[in-house]
Amino acid sequence: MFPSSVLDPSSPRRAVSPLTPTQRPARAFERTFAPGTLLETDNGWHTVENLQPGDRVRTLRGMIALSQVRRQPPDRSQLHWHVPAGSLGNCSDMRLNAGQRVAILNPLCKHLFGDSLVLLPVPTVTGCFGVRTTAGFTLRCGIAIAFHEEEVVFAHTGSLLHVPGPQGAGRHRHLSYRESRILLAHLLQKLSGAPLFSAAMCR
Repeated sequence: MFPSSVLDPSSPRRAVSPLTPTQRPARAFERTFAPGTLLETDNGWHTVENLQPGDRVRTLRGMIALSQVRRQPPDRSQLHWHVPAGSLGNCSDMRLNAGQRVAILNPLCKHLFGDSLVLLPVPTVTGCFGVRTTAGFTLRCGIAIAFHEEEVVFAHTGSLLHVPGPQGAGRHRHLSYRESRILLAHLLQKLSGAPLFSAAMCR
């Protein structure tokens, strides 16, 4: 459960980040989060639009400070992805865009690809665990976050989302569409609805 200060709109909040619209920087689409996405900070769970550079966010490597927080121009893509609560470890519904990558931490990843954690393009998860596309939605003022290097952040309690580093290629393996669907088929068949990863493996 989240603190009441996050869920209750009448509760005192920190001042909203002094974000200003900017030209879309390189790789921003891959690290742009929909407004309302919850990330864990030193002060509890906060929506991404209320974060500021220097705030520490929980990642697989621990609490890491954000180097950038930028509001992006409207994303007029035709499709976005709705992830119902519980689908990918998230405690509440969330929305993703086509450029984001979901991180999967599971023993099957090591068995199939030689890496304990792999990255799947969001479109590859369509139809699995209740994830579906949403047409006709415009992501206005999406928030692009960045760290000094590649990170994987916790969102909505248990989902793992990739944030690329400034130099492009990072330490984690990016699966192709075919590889992603193979992994998802194994998860659906062998795990029978079990969590995609164990939070105990991450902490």
